[in-house]
Amino acid sequence: MPERLKVGVIGCGNIFNLAHKPALKAMRKTVKVVAVMDIDEEAAKKAGKELNAKALTNLDEFLEQDMDVVEILTPTYTHADLTIKALRAGKHVIVEKPIALTVEEAEKMIKEAEQQGLKLFVGHVRRFDKRWRQIKDVIKSRNILPMQIRKTEVQHLPFPADYWYWDESKSGGVVIDLGVHVTDFLRWFFESEPIEVFAIGKAIRGEARVNKTYDHVVMFIKFEGDKTGIAEVSWSYPLPAKYGVFYHHLDIIGKNGRIRYTPLDTPVVGVVKSTFEMPRFSPMLSTFPEAFEAELRHFFECIRSDCEPVVTAKDALIALYIAEKARESIRKGEPVKLEVM
Repeated sequence: MPERLKVGVIGCGNIFNLAHKPALKAMRKTVKVVAVMDIDEEAAKKAGKELNAKALTNLDEFLEQDMDVVEILTPTYTHADLTIKALRAGKHVIVEKPIALTVEEAEKMIKEAEQQGLKLFVGHVRRFDKRWRQIKDVIKSRNILPMQIRKTEVQHLPFPADYWYWDESKSGGVVIDLGVHVTDFLRWFFESEPIEVFAIGKAIRGEARVNKTYDHVVMFIKFEGDKTGIAEVSWSYPLPAKYGVFYHHLDIIGKNGRIRYTPLDTPVVGVVKSTFEMPRFSPMLSTFPEAFEAELRHFFECIRSDCEPVVTAKDALIALYIAEKARESIRKGEPVKLEVM
């Protein structure tokens, strides 16, 4: 394995520009982006110019390039097909969360990686954010022993009704798109497996009602050891545009203590110029951009050293499974049992 890994990127949109592009730029001494691909030729050319990489719009031509690993940063409904094609082309794969649109697709991706003898990583970036890692360390060092965790991740989805996020057949809806962040977080913090989920969904904004989907979901998840996770995910929160895209909250109740964390617990910094502004501390308040760099550095090192990542494709599969069953619970209006995967 060469010391400087050769990387290709599929998808030059929002998450690429916000998170992956600056992370890849910061790692130029250890990785070289050799090609980028997007069906939008202008987006591909812009990304190629910024990363000094070949810009392509054709997938077959892209996969013919000499690359060690491919990053897939495209809409959720494309993840399975692109991942399997990249693996069959002999490339390791890093795919953004959710791993796939359905559990069935995710299982096929994992099986293909195993058959090809290649690595499949999934970008559950919360596991690399220093805040959550520090809080998890405090839980262990102070022997908190969590029994109930409430985790909230909400935003005002800034896209119009015809954007793919609002289409459940493409994004899975808020319960899949944001839900997997929280279902994985709860399992990570509890260090135990889920056994049942009950969920309630609401269509609050007009965009949700038009698309017959939910933009606000609350999940109640039972875990082994009499532990309870409460997950709230939403695209319907009206947030100040100049403060942040996301709002998050964490409340942990344990046998030996309690931990509470939210960025809105502290006074917001205000700047008065011609208008009153509330500057963002991070473009994505739920995750600092540095976490994406830490995530990619870890995944690249796992390729070099042939070691297991701290978050596996199986972890991503289980996070998706819980969210998928939560959507089933919403439809049925009753709790749904979860099987061991």
